[in-house]
Amino acid sequence: MKRILSIIFSILFIGVLAVGCSSGEQSSNTQKQSTENKEQKTLTVDKNKKEVKISAQVNGKYFTENTRHGVVFKDGKNGEKSVLRGFVKPEDFYNALISIGAKPGNNLEASDKGKGKKVEGSKLNVYITWNGLGKEIPFSDIIYSSDPRPMDIRFGGNLAHAKKMNTGCILCLDSCPVGITSNSAYAFGESDTVKFHGKKDVLPKDGTDVTVIFRLAE
Repeated sequence: MKRILSIIFSILFIGVLAVGCSSGEQSSNTQKQSTENKEQKTLTVDKNKKEVKISAQVNGKYFTENTRHGVVFKDGKNGEKSVLRGFVKPEDFYNALISIGAKPGNNLEASDKGKGKKVEGSKLNVYITWNGLGKEIPFSDIIYSSDPRPMDIRFGGNLAHAKKMNTGCILCLDSCPVGITSNSAYAFGESDTVKFHGKKDVLPKDGTDVTVIFRLAE
């Protein structure tokens, strides 16, 4: 009888271990899948539409404070200095734009500040959307400028500068020698006199996830 009970307990113990291992593997696989899904949502490339989408988050600090940064990678030096915190590394964003046929300008240096020079490169039409909005709106609609001009976003390129400076800049609001994209409507250095910040009456609340869409215009 003792031998039979011993065998039964052994079988039950093995069964419990098997279920535990299976549950652990399933949990690990679910977590891995969740991480992969999040990564897929962070950067999306559609070569047919010549479009790149990136995930970002509203930084409510810049509803009132001024900044020259539209979108910056959250882990860059300027990650907390932008209207939107980006979840894409500048190098990955740069490569995504290259993949849809965008041509970098690479025409600015730090020494060009105040000389009236503007960023060059492929023109990009930029839009933003978020859950509940139900449409895309021009990126320019979310930015206040003390000297309003039609937004003209260009693929500045600047990958070498971006890697060296590690600012994380993805979209700057005036021409920039470091940002992967920036606004040619304003020359490099004009942000010293022109003030920019996010529009609280247009953007959703602080911390809201948004999607920024870059489409090749040429």
